[in-house]
Amino acid sequence: MRPLRPSRCAVLALIAAAALAAAETSEASARMQVEIDAAAGSAAAAAPDPRLNEHMMGLAAEMSDQLTDIMASLQHGSDSARDAAVARLGQLSIATAEAGREQARMFRSAVVVGGALPELVSMLGSEQTRRQALAAEAIHTLAIDDPTSDADNFHSLEICQSGAVAPLVAMLSSTDEAAQAAATGALSCLAENPVCQQMIAGAGALAPLMKLTQYGSDMGKLSAMGALDVLTVNNPLVQQELLTAGAPKLLSGLESMGAQLLREQAGSFGARLRDEKAAAAAPKLDEAAHVRAARDTRIKYDGLRQRAVRMMQGWGDERSTHRSGR
Repeated sequence: MRPLRPSRCAVLALIAAAALAAAETSEASARMQVEIDAAAGSAAAAAPDPRLNEHMMGLAAEMSDQLTDIMASLQHGSDSARDAAVARLGQLSIATAEAGREQARMFRSAVVVGGALPELVSMLGSEQTRRQALAAEAIHTLAIDDPTSDADNFHSLEICQSGAVAPLVAMLSSTDEAAQAAATGALSCLAENPVCQQMIAGAGALAPLMKLTQYGSDMGKLSAMGALDVLTVNNPLVQQELLTAGAPKLLSGLESMGAQLLREQAGSFGARLRDEKAAAAAPKLDEAAHVRAARDTRIKYDGLRQRAVRMMQGWGDERSTHRSGR
């Protein structure tokens, strides 16, 4: 007689076990139980193919083991062990995102409710800029959601409400370029959430982002400009603050210097900022539409940076190559 296979609910509970053990408050335990119950309901309704179920069980067991090790290192390991655990956490965030929506959500939910976020936030305040950058990069990967669904958008809000915003904004003024870049990337992604966007702007991110836009490297300027652009999405107050602070003049100056992509984007962003009538007439977006618009803006800048890297590596501008017929 073949042994009974555990249900998908049991598999999800296994994944969450390490995080549940680390949860120190009843609120965290309750949130995890909600996630497990929701997953169990979805599993019962979906009734997947047994082979797919077996595959998912294997992935779940592997994910659970790795998450257990990561949490143990974060909470009790040496500094070097914690650094390695944070790097692994970021790698798993990317891997689960590539593996599919359910695995991505499952992993992030376990990380969020299991106590990893306070550990990451504490590392953002480290005196070592390398450790700050590692934590910011991990937060960035956790904040990336599935563009085809709004079901996982809550992760960014959990991160922001855990206290990540203030140290990330402080990192924008770091003397270490890698720390600046990591913080800019994380804030750009977190700002897709409307509440996070307000928190980031309220924490004073606009001034250091404008400074990076003015004095950073070309890549740093493009990244900072992207973060500012995401912060203006569906937010006329931020747009007005940037106008008052002289952002259009700054962007006009960038139109005449630096790389071509930077000049073009500075001109486009500056024109939108100056068009106060269009901003005033724009309808207020609901939360889902806000997330989509902000995500599209962030992805646009991601694409621009990728093009810039290709051009710096001598591969040329693919759009120019296509237009010229070469």
